[in-house]
Amino acid sequence: MSKNRTGILMKYPELTKPLYHGSDKKVSEIDLSMSVSSKDFGRGFYTTTDRIQAEKFARLKSKRVKAAKGYVSVFGFHGIDGLQIKKFITADLEWFEFVLQNRGYDKLSFTMTNEKYDIVIGPVANDNVGVVLNLFVSGTYGDPGTPEAKETAVRLLLSQKLYNQVFFGTERAVSCLTFSGVFDVHFE
Repeated sequence: MSKNRTGILMKYPELTKPLYHGSDKKVSEIDLSMSVSSKDFGRGFYTTTDRIQAEKFARLKSKRVKAAKGYVSVFGFHGIDGLQIKKFITADLEWFEFVLQNRGYDKLSFTMTNEKYDIVIGPVANDNVGVVLNLFVSGTYGDPGTPEAKETAVRLLLSQKLYNQVFFGTERAVSCLTFSGVFDVHFE
């Protein structure tokens, strides 16, 4: 492994771990055209390094479609050269602005960016984060266009236990994933 590649993977250790995708379907081949817009990091393929979190997503998605069980598909990452990668260490103001943009609230984002990333790594906006985001957008913390309202929302988010997500937003990024298996997730 080249010294440059080793350094990059040290910067993004999430990419050296198994990546889990929870769903109501087995996913061995990734089709980005099937992805949904208005998600945290945009339209793409979402994974996590946390197996338990992936199992929760699988149960949630399966219950929504009234499936008897869910699935967690497992992938390994084998590429890196030339990919545009963005990493958010925590749910800070920069992360919040990025999520606002991708969820369709561009007008509330102060730091509009047209930068496109192949891979984005950062906290997942779970159900509690969704509540904070909805309260923010509805004006509960003050005018959503003000820094004070955003600071209040971010402060509330930092108190949450947030899991990570590893997003693959381009065909080039997805081509760096290798399917390594799938397991069933049953309801408890």
